[in-house]
This record gives sequence, C-alpha cells and structure tokens, in this order.
Amino acid sequence: MASFQPAAGETETPNASASASETAVPSPTPTPTPSYSQASGAGPAANVELPVFPAMARQDTKEGLLAFAEYWFELVDYTYQTGDAAPLKTVTTPECDVCGGMYGRIPETYANGGWVEGGLVEMEKLESAFVLTPENRRQATMSVRQKVMVFRDSAGKSADVVAGNLHSRHMLLEATFTGDGWYVDTAVLTGWPG
Repeated sequence: MASFQPAAGETETPNASASASETAVPSPTPTPTPSYSQASGAGPAANVELPVFPAMARQDTKEGLLAFAEYWFELVDYTYQTGDAAPLKTVTTPECDVCGGMYGRIPETYANGGWVEGGLVEMEKLESAFVLTPENRRQATMSVRQKVMVFRDSAGKSADVVAGNLHSRHMLLEATFTGDGWYVDTAVLTGWPG
C-alpha cells in the first residue's frame, strides 16, 4: 500500500487536533502563600492563622478535654498576636479569671493602631483526672510560662512592658461539655510549682 507523500515544494500541514494539543498553554504562576512573621518593633505579627478546632475536642472524654485545652491556649496566643479576642470569647466565659487583658487591653491596643510583641504562652504537663466537680465541670491542670510582652503604640514605640515568667506556674482550667465541644468556665493561676 502506497503512502501519501507531499509533492516537491509542498509542505505537510499538521491536522487541527495535533496543533491544538501541541500548542502549550502557559500555566498560571502559583501565588506564594504569605509566610508567618512574629511581631517586632517594626510591626505586628503577620499572616497569623486562626487555630483549627480539633475534632477530638468534640468528645466528652479526657482526651477530648485535653485536646480542647491545647486549642484554647492556641486561641490565647492568636489573641495576643492579632488583637482579635472573638474566637476566644466563643469558647470562654466573660468572667474568665486570666482573660481580662485578652478581652480588654489587647484588643484596645490593636484598635488604636498599636500591637503586642511577645506575650506568647508556653504550656506543658497538661493533665486531667476527668472527675466531675460539684458544678458539673471537668478540670485540666498544666504548667504555663508567659514570655515578656511589649505593648507598642501606632508608631512602634514601646508604651509598656509586662514582665514574663522565668519559672512555670500552675494553672487550673475548668470546662463544661456542651454537646458540641467544651466551654471554659474558669481559668486561674493557682501558684508556683513546688
């Protein structure tokens, strides 16, 4: 069987389907994800991600309470870095003993164009006996240490410095299971470790 050959001077033209598949369409350049940066004298923390509520924290179990307690401390740090206390308030009573600054001074600082440098909390030795209190709450205990916190004004100048803790302090967190997760009824510092 003879094959078709173009005559002299003729050129073979590719068919339409071949040319469409061979023509490269430039793919869009991926936009880089902005990276997180801590607060400094030059500006507030940037690209702080809202902590994700862990699925385990929806369980009325010891593990669920401990997962929630870790999440709660992530929300505390988020508040310090952004001035946004709303996520913390959705899972914490207004009467929270240690939340005064996070509900008042921190958001006010950001609202006035300032920010907070530092203040992040290190938490360790998280435990729970998972026994009901007379108020039908569960308790979790932990050791916490907070870093130095610098309140900066809108120009970046230090307006106030709050000393951090060189040594860990004991903290008690009491929470109630709501059916869809945990809710903090109280969080108090109970003293220095002995």
